[in-house]
Amino acid sequence: MPNSEDPAEEFVPEYPGAVPFPSPNFDDRPVPAPDAIVLHATTGPAQPSLRHLANPASSVSIHYLIDRDGTVYQQVVEGKRAWHAGPSDFQGRQRWNDFSIGIELVNLNNGQDPYEPELVEASRQLCVYLVNKYGIGPEMIATHAQISGRITGKSDPRGFPLEEFIMSLTTAAMAIAIPDEVKMAAWKAIGISYNPAAAFQRKAVELGLGRPVSNEGRVTVAGVVWAFQGFDDGIL
Repeated sequence: MPNSEDPAEEFVPEYPGAVPFPSPNFDDRPVPAPDAIVLHATTGPAQPSLRHLANPASSVSIHYLIDRDGTVYQQVVEGKRAWHAGPSDFQGRQRWNDFSIGIELVNLNNGQDPYEPELVEASRQLCVYLVNKYGIGPEMIATHAQISGRITGKSDPRGFPLEEFIMSLTTAAMAIAIPDEVKMAAWKAIGISYNPAAAFQRKAVELGLGRPVSNEGRVTVAGVVWAFQGFDDGIL
């Protein structure tokens, strides 16, 4: 049933820097909070897609849409159920609208149209924000094709490097979530000073793990035992 709230009322995006483009097409979630992310492709430019997703007659919507230049638009607040997944069955769960956040990526979805670096980076930053905010596991980051392909034939976002993307954002999310005192203790234990602004540490976060250069170690910080291992990202 269409939502009765007026989208013309003030809409303040939750994600920092997101541009508001509210849609009336949402309703209440049957769960307390989302615990999954679904990636889509628009098959067309940003503005017509945003207008379609905000049209009450379309009965579809999305939480976020990311343009080719990295601009992030928010259409539905995260706590509400957007209508993006449709019939769905993946990871032993159905009705993915109920518990997921939908993200549209501007792309023709023909397998040849490239995903611009600005779009991929903006998507990564948004997903890191969502993963940390809701504790979303990597197994619950999926494509529309994965959750609905067998049922409805959906193929989007075709050509998107999902596995590489999940690895990069999971590494970045872990780096953000680990307290600085734990990072410093781990680096000290392998004889390297911790400096989050140093090139090696920045590249390790940006590119993901490389080959191991130390044995697994353990440090105790504030009574909690942390396991760690040093890796070389291959960048000199």
